[in-house]
Amino acid sequence: MDILDDLEEEIELLKVAYERYFNGVDRIPPRREHDAVKLHVRNIERMRGGVTALRFRTQTLKARIVTYEHYWTRILRQIEQGTFKRLLAVSARREHEAQRRRAEEEGSAAAQSGVRTVVDPNQSGVRPKLDRNAATASGTASGRGAASRQLPSGVDSREARDLFKQFVAAKKAAGESVSGLTYGRLVDKLAREVPKLQKKHGDEIRFEVDTSGGKVRLRARKRRSDQKAS
Repeated sequence: MDILDDLEEEIELLKVAYERYFNGVDRIPPRREHDAVKLHVRNIERMRGGVTALRFRTQTLKARIVTYEHYWTRILRQIEQGTFKRLLAVSARREHEAQRRRAEEEGSAAAQSGVRTVVDPNQSGVRPKLDRNAATASGTASGRGAASRQLPSGVDSREARDLFKQFVAAKKAAGESVSGLTYGRLVDKLAREVPKLQKKHGDEIRFEVDTSGGKVRLRARKRRSDQKAS
């Protein structure tokens, strides 16, 4: 009886293994386990003697494995032909999840590399400006491509370059990602934000790197008269 109990358990475990493969859990079908079960069946059939009940149970288990094999063979053929609906659905779901994760990773990288501009409310009555994420800046801004961009009035190229270097250094020191952060993005950001700030608060606007609150960002301030003279 024990040997038949073992065989029945092996058959059911083999069934589970095939279901795992058909559901996309395992990458390869359990062919080695299948061969082991068939060998076990042949060894039992070679045994002589035994009561009728044992012979009947042996034939019942053999018939069960044959039934399973017909089903498995049909599904394996469908998989080879690319027509197995369950596996196609699993593949589609995995692809959807992979695309979603890539989109989230790209969005997170863009958010981390964005240039953030905050106006200091303590400088000459300037009110806070809503923080915007520069990940919406258009184009892939390389240093060479940034040369064709136009800096806003009141910001010279040397000042912008120094600001960019300080901004990158501060983000690295804070452990923030600088992936995708380029001088061109900074130029695009300044070109959008500076005219708005100048229109609202006057032309004398300067920018500095601020690391308060555990975040690295650019802060806009009113330029002091002594800085203007220099």
